[in-house]
Amino acid sequence: MPELPEVETVRKGLEKKVIGKKILKVKVNRSKTLENISPENFQKKLSGQRFKSIRRKAKYLFLEMENGLVLIVHLKMSGTFLVQEITSPEPVHTHIIFMLDNEKILRFKDLRAFGRISLYNSFKEAQKIGSIPFLAPEPIEDSFTLSHFQESLKKYKSPIKTLLLDQTKAVSGMGNIYADEALFLAGIRPTRKANSLKKNEVQELYASIKRVITDSIKIGGTSIRDYVQTDGSLGNYALNLFVYGKKKSEECLVCKTPIEYIRLGQRGTHFCPRCQK
Repeated sequence: MPELPEVETVRKGLEKKVIGKKILKVKVNRSKTLENISPENFQKKLSGQRFKSIRRKAKYLFLEMENGLVLIVHLKMSGTFLVQEITSPEPVHTHIIFMLDNEKILRFKDLRAFGRISLYNSFKEAQKIGSIPFLAPEPIEDSFTLSHFQESLKKYKSPIKTLLLDQTKAVSGMGNIYADEALFLAGIRPTRKANSLKKNEVQELYASIKRVITDSIKIGGTSIRDYVQTDGSLGNYALNLFVYGKKKSEECLVCKTPIEYIRLGQRGTHFCPRCQK
């Protein structure tokens, strides 16, 4: 599933390529991708509109039009946007198509078809939808402070990885990849209770979270299965992974101890039993 770095990379790509561009026509290949509007109204309301801004909060994208309309997009497991030449072949699993006035096409492609797009009248209205108002601070926001993080962890007895994956508790934007990697860099086992972490461990984890998210954004996120950037290129952070995606018994890159794989909260979890305590 695209996490914060992947969604931020998509946001940056869209910002460079569609801001100020006019939507000439909209085509809906899969109506179930639209969450709160019919394909007919979706096409009618967006045809003729220009993109004004592309914002992001955690894993949500907000595509704002000049007339105030806002698309909320959640990429879910495999959704992505591609900006392509008008003559380029349509990829399979393309669910929504925006014909632009610069002879380009913006396509929403989603292999697993879990991604969702909804349309609201304003950015203010869009911010009130679903879990969006309850999202915790994200690692690249000023509001994600060490003191906030410390106080959040004290409240919960759940495993620290489970807490990191909960978008409303301590931090938002984290998913399986970056939770595993941040915990490895901090030397903390994913099964540890959140409120059992010592002050120095919380400090290490806080710094590791900021590090993995920031570093991944710099190189375009992590491409493991379906994720690609808006130009179709891969994100290269997979080359930097220490534990995530390692095969069971594959050696730790640091200490050569076999990596362990467990299910934690129904999520696959990788860790080094020697480096992480």
